Amino acid sequence: MAVPPHAAAAWSFGLLSAQTILCFAADAWAGVWRNRHQIMTRLTRENTVLYVEPRLYLGETVRRFRAGQLRSSDLRRPLAEHCRDGLWIYHDPYYAPYAGRFSGGRLTAALRRQALRRTLERLGTGAPILWLLRPAQADQIGQYGEKLVVYHITDEYSAYPQEKNPAAFRQAEIALLRRADLVIVTSPGLLASKGPYNPHTYLVPNAVDYAGFQAALASGRELRFPDESDTHILITSHPRIGYVGALNEKLDLALLRGVALARPDWEFLVVGFWTFYDQPEKLDLIRGLPNVFLPGPVPVEDVPLAIAACDVCILPYERNAWTRNIDSLKLYEYLACGRPVVSTDIPAARGFGDLVRITDDPASFSAAIEAALAENSPALAAQRRAIAATHTWDMRVAQISELLAAALERKAVGKSRTTMDD
Repeated sequence: MAVPPHAAAAWSFGLLSAQTILCFAADAWAGVWRNRHQIMTRLTRENTVLYVEPRLYLGETVRRFRAGQLRSSDLRRPLAEHCRDGLWIYHDPYYAPYAGRFSGGRLTAALRRQALRRTLERLGTGAPILWLLRPAQADQIGQYGEKLVVYHITDEYSAYPQEKNPAAFRQAEIALLRRADLVIVTSPGLLASKGPYNPHTYLVPNAVDYAGFQAALASGRELRFPDESDTHILITSHPRIGYVGALNEKLDLALLRGVALARPDWEFLVVGFWTFYDQPEKLDLIRGLPNVFLPGPVPVEDVPLAIAACDVCILPYERNAWTRNIDSLKLYEYLACGRPVVSTDIPAARGFGDLVRITDDPASFSAAIEAALAENSPALAAQRRAIAATHTWDMRVAQISELLAAALERKAVGKSRTTMDD
């Protein structure tokens, strides 16, 4: 399991060291790199991270065995894979998937806990810091003798289209917020809505691997897409308007379709994984348009090259509870490449003032793109890069390191006082 070369460099964090972080992830390590990948990679400089991949469920496990995607030999595979110094990727044992009450759920839960405890013991790192990313993971609290519980919130999860009972989800989240020792959120909107439930809630926005992006841009490497038939646009087609990121329900593809139809002389490059859970038909709005290209994802190390291949980058987001609370990773990355940005009217875009053109309907969105193309200059590109350089993952992880160290000290003092009272 590879880590991009620029993410494996050395950083110095003086406040947090010699800790084990048991991170229950919301997605697999391989694939789209999100903020937890950036954070955990950097925390391994002075600590050990065990990144626990998403849960295996009984039905999916059986389906994969029947399809030949899993074999009996997989039952004997090591559960923890060493990714790099300090970083281990862990998956639940295939013989103990999550199951219902009447299909061995208690037994498989006990087997999973036993397997993970053995892995922690083999690492020999002591009591972990428990890092949770979803309310459903609250069942892990108290199972591993953790010294701290961190809840990291990156979205308004109750607004996800696959969440069919938002009210119940919010109640589960409130319960976790109240149990956590430290809550980290990525946007002011999340801070406002989650902060009242826990006084130790802190804003740590997203960021960019600025040094890594500049190194990639200076490397001279050629961008390659999995589908070679689409690489011609990197040679012959300008102007090129691009979106590079996850393709899901938060995108306003009706808006993008309107702009693409209105400007057949522009090429639109839409790069990323398709993760439409509830509305897969949305992608049909742009699929098949002659000036829209959907080449799929690129490796994480090539993301800067894909962005740099565009003349203007866009954030065509819907306006809803989900996007009101995001802090767009793509925005930081676009700026790090010096590209002009046009966005729909979401709070994350407003936070960058004049650096981002904000509009909503197809006609004004097209006009904003045209204006961005006309006024682009080396001086403006340098200004965008300079702003991005003040929002790096190194800075964010230094802040997180301070928060973790303070929370550990706070909890140790509280435990000491309790012992004295006894």
